[in-house]
Amino acid sequence: MKTTKLFLSLLMIASLFTFTACSDDDDEVVNTHDDAYVDVLTKKMSMMGNIKYLPIFFAGGEGIVEEDSSVTGPDGTQYDLHSFWAGAGKLTGAGNPGNDAPAAGTYTFSLKFEDGYVKTLTDELAGDDSTVPMITVQYNSQTDPQTIEVSWTESPEADFYCVKLTELDMANTKPLYKVPMIDKTNLSHTIVLDGSNGWMRPVTDLQDGTQYFVVISAKKVEDGTEITGASQNFEINACSKTKITYQE
Repeated sequence: MKTTKLFLSLLMIASLFTFTACSDDDDEVVNTHDDAYVDVLTKKMSMMGNIKYLPIFFAGGEGIVEEDSSVTGPDGTQYDLHSFWAGAGKLTGAGNPGNDAPAAGTYTFSLKFEDGYVKTLTDELAGDDSTVPMITVQYNSQTDPQTIEVSWTESPEADFYCVKLTELDMANTKPLYKVPMIDKTNLSHTIVLDGSNGWMRPVTDLQDGTQYFVVISAKKVEDGTEITGASQNFEINACSKTKITYQE
């Protein structure tokens, strides 16, 4: 009888430890990366007098990695995401330029993180269109400091405009100069080559005899989104650009 009671007591103790161990496992905190965000937008651009479209993707969050991170469009097309000049915690991607606007609908993002967690988020592309602002540039190389006078035609659908000065490899290099939010009532802007407000890199990065892009973008945000210069929650970015050759 004593042996039976001892056995039952040991069995109850063992069960208690097993339950506790299971409870500890169940209570393990999993980082669901709630800071993650995604965005899909249409880029519409003037290329050699022709209008081209492509989808642009952005995703971010602490610990996000490009490996196994991707986007699937409403037509089933899959796009890879990759890191870029913005640094850690941000990914981007794009489709190929084409004559037709990207498919409207739900874009599904599969995001991979350093801890192995995979998060699925979606964003809607409404399929809105926008007028491309046509750019005109005057580069004043003989003034001190030098200036680049930029003007453009109106894009009535735009919520605001953005002006940039970039290297020709725009996708893989940080802009030299950027004003992310110019009021939609303004149709001109002057870039002063003095390193003042708007410069993201030193003016000394400009190389004598080298060509650079001056870009005007008309940006429209998603319906219901606060209008800011932040690079997310855009619906369409309609842009045109022209080249200048820097002279010391």
